[in-house]
Amino acid sequence: MGTTFENEILEIFGTTDLEQLKKISRDVASYNQKKQRNISGRKNSFTEIQAAEMVALYSHGESISDLARKYQVSRQTIYNQLKRAHRFSEDPDVKMRMNFMNHNDLCTTIDIDFRHEKITIHNYTEQILLRAFGVIENPDWKDFEYFLEDRCFPRTRDHAKEILREMNLPFYDPLLIVEKTQGRMEGDHQWIMILKKEE
Repeated sequence: MGTTFENEILEIFGTTDLEQLKKISRDVASYNQKKQRNISGRKNSFTEIQAAEMVALYSHGESISDLARKYQVSRQTIYNQLKRAHRFSEDPDVKMRMNFMNHNDLCTTIDIDFRHEKITIHNYTEQILLRAFGVIENPDWKDFEYFLEDRCFPRTRDHAKEILREMNLPFYDPLLIVEKTQGRMEGDHQWIMILKKEE
């Protein structure tokens, strides 16, 4: 009986040596742990584009459960990605990020340092017309101000004061307007997702 059992062990593991079998057991346990870490670690493997898409879908009414099914991950992973989106810069002076979106696709990220009036951008599309600053690779603060105003109704628009009153805004300020309207304009599908840093 014992011999038959030993033969089965030998056939399966290639050895009956107790120390060798212990090593095999440890190796299997280590492999399973690594595999589990890889599965749960998927939360860190999402790209900036995917994370922005998640935030966009969530802001448009998709539930955490819907997103978990869509990306085939746990609900906790989705929560982690939504939090990650608000931890976008290690620079303490960068308190806000604007994701310039086309539908739910990320086109340009704009990290904003209001204190020093500086921005840093990253483009995620090759299509110049979909980028926040077009062909400009290193925009300055003036470019940023122009970009914001370009995503608002004109200062000189008829009944501008009434429009501002409806928005509950005291005066014409492109940033405040964009925060209210998401920079949506007739004629295109682009909009601005504003993220404020969570420390």
